[in-house]
Amino acid sequence: MSSERSGQEIELRVGDDVLKVRSGEMLIDICEHHQTCIMFSCRAASCGTCAIVVEQGMENLSPMDGLEAIVVEEVSEGRPNVRLACQVQILGSAYVRPLS
Repeated sequence: MSSERSGQEIELRVGDDVLKVRSGEMLIDICEHHQTCIMFSCRAASCGTCAIVVEQGMENLSPMDGLEAIVVEEVSEGRPNVRLACQVQILGSAYVRPLS
């Protein structure tokens, strides 16, 4: 788990975009606010359209719950470090990109 505290400014890289955000924010909210390349439909971990690959900083993301794990297993096709942006809380610096 990250040692950074909630509300601190951190660097988040989403694809080619480098963003300054506050720790504790939901990744999907950040992506929507900054109009990044991550697409989404439901915000409820049921559609899998917001699947991302975590290139760096997996330890700086909130833990995966059971529902997210089920959807990730379905959409990842065995690729590692896949999460759903709608279920990820950013706790520290990270680099993510859309699953393609």
